[in-house]
Amino acid sequence: MAENKVFKIGRLRLIDDFPLALHTSFVTKSTFPEIEKDGPDITSMFQYYRQHGFVEFGSSRSTLNVIFPTLFERDILQCSSSIPLLQVESLCRDKRSNQALEHTVKIYRSDCFTYVI
Repeated sequence: MAENKVFKIGRLRLIDDFPLALHTSFVTKSTFPEIEKDGPDITSMFQYYRQHGFVEFGSSRSTLNVIFPTLFERDILQCSSSIPLLQVESLCRDKRSNQALEHTVKIYRSDCFTYVI
């Protein structure tokens, strides 16, 4: 069986230098051969997809969870252990080929947003 490396790309979302969200993408080297070199400079995964010829993409069904922050999440999001976080997991696919581009986990501080459903 051939081995396919998976890379983890994290982006911290700030507003006025205050951390509000952590976006983590998991992408394979077979889909993006230069990901190891490019990863540190990626600020937008969608922009990165477009640069690599994937222009129509979308998410499959997303899962929403309410979680409490781990020690790492408390540190990076500057919040206490009692602040619930909203976690959204989804799979982004290329619409033309249906190829999976990434598995993404987005974590948002629940005390910093208003959600309209």
